[in-house]
Amino acid sequence: MLQCKVPIICFNAKDFLRTLLQVYGNEISWKQVANSVVLDPRIAAWLINPSDTVPSFESLIQKYFEKPSSKGYQNLGVNLEKLYNVMMDLAQDLKAQGLWNLFCTLELPLIKILAGMKLRLKELEQEAHEVAGERFLLTSSCQLREVLLLLLLLKLDVQDQELASAQSKLDQKGQELNKLQDLHPLPKIILEYRQVHKMKSTYVDGLRTCMKKGFISSTWNQTGTVTGRLSAKHPNIQGISKHPVTITKKQYIKGKEEDIITISPRTLFVSKNGCTFLAADFCHIELRILADLSCEPELLKLFQEPEITDIFTTLASQWKGIPSDQVKHADREQAKRIVYSVVYGAGKERLADCLGITPVQASQFIESFMEKYKKVYEFTKKTIEQCRNKGYVVSIMGRKRPLANINAQDYKLRTQAERQAVNFVVQGSAADLCKMAMVKIFASVVTSPTLTARLIAQIHDELLFEVEDSQIQEFSGKYSLSCSFPPTHFYSLYPVISQRIES
Repeated sequence: MLQCKVPIICFNAKDFLRTLLQVYGNEISWKQVANSVVLDPRIAAWLINPSDTVPSFESLIQKYFEKPSSKGYQNLGVNLEKLYNVMMDLAQDLKAQGLWNLFCTLELPLIKILAGMKLRLKELEQEAHEVAGERFLLTSSCQLREVLLLLLLLKLDVQDQELASAQSKLDQKGQELNKLQDLHPLPKIILEYRQVHKMKSTYVDGLRTCMKKGFISSTWNQTGTVTGRLSAKHPNIQGISKHPVTITKKQYIKGKEEDIITISPRTLFVSKNGCTFLAADFCHIELRILADLSCEPELLKLFQEPEITDIFTTLASQWKGIPSDQVKHADREQAKRIVYSVVYGAGKERLADCLGITPVQASQFIESFMEKYKKVYEFTKKTIEQCRNKGYVVSIMGRKRPLANINAQDYKLRTQAERQAVNFVVQGSAADLCKMAMVKIFASVVTSPTLTARLIAQIHDELLFEVEDSQIQEFSGKYSLSCSFPPTHFYSLYPVISQRIES
């Protein structure tokens, strides 16, 4: 059936393909299933009428045959004939309503992706139960914590100190599972389960529920964040990962290689016919703002020397006092994480988690970084002090954020407010600049006699436009958002915005 030259018609094809993989998993590979062509009338009917979930084959047949015969339900031949006729009728309806391309290029491939993910979730669930020696709900943090602690206590030869450390990690809602992978195989299985489960619920199920007539359009909230950033929901288009997600399907036959499926969530989105998506983003916008507001000469230099190709490699070279060609990946990652721990207001504990080091080491890294870039340190202290005096902080466009706990007696509340103060000034200013770019480009397109580009999404420091193919060169050349200029030139945008507001 998988090697058929003509499409297979199957009601609820996802379960059919998943069953094939479960029953014949040792004889067929995922790639054979992925290369098959399966038409599902249930999906077709749902596309035509999204409010109807088409729960059963019988309900579908009743819609297309006025006088259903109870005898027909028991006759396989009659049912197959009706299945074929219904699919042909639905295919005509899909073409008539302009949904055929969507059905073939998006919904049918998703059937196979879903089948594979559901199967992998089931396999991971079984593996987890086997290594744990008992059944439990993998999505329950409480049950997982109890199972892991019991395994660490009874089945592993660990010291009391290690167990206490594990207990502490597990109490943080399971966020430290990656640090327990060396103690037992269960954490690794749970981590993979969560990855696949998130991908299925977010990138497949979640997106499908938001689709209307073949299009996905987020609801944008202008007042949804304290920093001034835009937020999106139904779906959260800003949360669609740009990084590919890999699922490995284990093989239990000796000598047979594992099947690896790679899914890039953003490739699910395509522009309408005759158009192309064009993305433009600010390069290192928050680091540039930090350099500008702090007037740190070493950071400013990074953006004023055109020969610098990798900002964070150069930053690591400056910080650690080593030549750029000797900077290792770990050095670059440390520099990057420390910069963004300052920008995003993360403490030493969060930095330690990101780098896989102890909080003491993270604190030492931050101190040495601030010692190297003294102006950054002075900027953070000055921002916090101003917030203590005024009770609020301000972005470059005058956006305010009150912080009631800036003078709190409680150390945790006070230090959190201090980090939020620095974070707001930098991230809030970045939000200001991105919105300014949106306003400037929108106004220019509106007044253009030829351009028709539409802003599809704003992903923080990136703007995504849908541009007619014939206008790509004109649009990208005229409205490039290149950030090759020094940070102080950000302010050159002010007169443009002010003039438009006044007029």
